[in-house]
Amino acid sequence: MHPHEHTPFDGEVPRDRDEQMTLFTHGAHPRRPRERLGRNERMALRLEQLADDWEDQAAQEHLAGDQITERRLREQARDARRSAALLRAGPGEVSRLLAS
Repeated sequence: MHPHEHTPFDGEVPRDRDEQMTLFTHGAHPRRPRERLGRNERMALRLEQLADDWEDQAAQEHLAGDQITERRLREQARDARRSAALLRAGPGEVSRLLAS
């Protein structure tokens, strides 16, 4: 079978990991191996999750016609993503990130 070829679901759940396909939707982050994450990485992941949630809420506000709330939520999401990038960069790279 070609790697990009799709087969219809036949009701059988694949038992072999090679047969399974993992799907990620907006807001879902792939699981990392069971390594101990540092505080900065945990906080960065949490900030990214919050940003995803705020982006979803902003889309709902857009559909509802509330432009002020939509803009506030999008700004919060942008700021959360910037904060996550700063946490991951560490002290030595912060000035470079702020300059960009």
